[in-house]
Amino acid sequence: MSKDVKDYITIIGSRLGKAFAVDSFGIEEELEFWALSAEHMSRKENPTFQNIITWIDLLYQAPVHFVYKFDKDHLILIKRQLISENLLPEKNKGGKSEKEDVQRTQFIQDFENQMQNLEKKRQWDEDFKEHGVSAHTIGNCEHIPLYKKNGTFWGIYVIGPNIKSPVNMVPKFSIVSRLLSEWLIKLDEQEKESQQKYQKQVHGLVRDLGIGALNTKGISELLLLYIINSFQGKSGAVIELKGESPDLIASNNLDESHLKALLGLSGEAAYTFSGNSFTVSGSGKELINQLGVEPLFLPYITDEIKGYIWINRAEPNKSQESNPVLEDISEIVAKLFEFRDVNKAFSDELLEAFYKMLRAIEVKREKTKYHSPRMVAFVEMFGMLFGLDNNEMNILKTTAKLHDIGYVGAAGISSLASIGSELAHPIAGATMISNLPIHKDVIEGIKTHHEWVNGKGTPNELKGEDIPWTGKIIAVYEYVVDFFESNPNIDPSKEDEMLEKLKSNLIERADIQFDMVLIPTVIQQLTMLGWSGCAQLGVD
Repeated sequence: MSKDVKDYITIIGSRLGKAFAVDSFGIEEELEFWALSAEHMSRKENPTFQNIITWIDLLYQAPVHFVYKFDKDHLILIKRQLISENLLPEKNKGGKSEKEDVQRTQFIQDFENQMQNLEKKRQWDEDFKEHGVSAHTIGNCEHIPLYKKNGTFWGIYVIGPNIKSPVNMVPKFSIVSRLLSEWLIKLDEQEKESQQKYQKQVHGLVRDLGIGALNTKGISELLLLYIINSFQGKSGAVIELKGESPDLIASNNLDESHLKALLGLSGEAAYTFSGNSFTVSGSGKELINQLGVEPLFLPYITDEIKGYIWINRAEPNKSQESNPVLEDISEIVAKLFEFRDVNKAFSDELLEAFYKMLRAIEVKREKTKYHSPRMVAFVEMFGMLFGLDNNEMNILKTTAKLHDIGYVGAAGISSLASIGSELAHPIAGATMISNLPIHKDVIEGIKTHHEWVNGKGTPNELKGEDIPWTGKIIAVYEYVVDFFESNPNIDPSKEDEMLEKLKSNLIERADIQFDMVLIPTVIQQLTMLGWSGCAQLGVD
């Protein structure tokens, strides 16, 4: 049922040409066009992008509208819109056959897929400064140059595919260009201001609620070094006891055999707690005998937190052990870990609220109804096949769950925000959670999941190893999930064919868009599940 876009681009262009011949744009149509422009100019508020599309579409009745902004020596995609009503004009709305309805739905899905794959960054060409035809992923398109008031080139407004400008309007395109330039440049500035304002609101909320992430390990290391130097120690460690499992928070110059003893890896636990009582036991006694000098122990105990600071010192000094600073350090370590746990609990609740807000945006469109759950399901299986450990798996699943969280910010700016429509969401998402106690690989993965390994992605044009592992994996599955979302109702007889097409696309994009190392495992996963198995992931 699905057709390659290149195969039917010509058909669509032909239909659009017949539906809207260049000589059909007569006096009445032109009057309507200028009347609408005058209406926009007379208002105090700048027209929205949707207003602008409605206006310019009076000239073209085109399915695709998008805008590139000039940046140094490239054009960067900043807006895109598909008008499905213009894709296949309906002759008789009440009398469509089932075949025509299916065909129309498929055409829209394929075009949405093409819109998602529009080049985010285009090489600069002097021809963009003049009104003309540009070649794009979706076909040949008309473009209108945009200029600032001082005459500096700003970008292009693109309409397509295979659309011709009305002949009687071509001499007047300098006016059209000026109006478009004024409106789009102002709109861009307003949206930047709104985004910055929103981000400030998010940062303000984070600070006001006191959920800034403290570096627990860094603070522990600082306190540990102070004690080691004060007592002329040789080495030391900060240990936390969680249930039956000791956890090494910080260490300095710690011998491997000492580490095993402290963490109970060589036999019995080194130290035990009974209520508020701290006792050296098992491997702890063996370690003292091994050292020949009794180490310094600073236990910290609260209702929720238990642990100790261990210092291997050269010679015991009983007078120093009564130093009140040590008691202060023990107390502050306990409070530090208490704050970490309370902070983490609140952060988890806040992230869950953000996620629910994101899901409310996703379910507005049938295409993205299962987007984030699908992402999580795909990467979880990938992690098992790729051999990730439990910690890496949790980081990856969290990144998948929150990768589009920036759309929550976009929804705060525009009620029209939908998944796939807002290009700045990676930065917005990373900013939203940057002050929370969340692993840096999650934040960086959110920020970079639209980067390409060849440096032609967004938002920072990172290359290869500069892209974190989380960003690379999410990038692959963003593409995979979008492929399934763009082809939701495949005939069972075509499933194998479509799956092979997806695999082929991934191979073609390896070392261009995606990291080659990941592709064999992704293809293995797709083969194991089959088309229907993949399509069902995240739906249940």
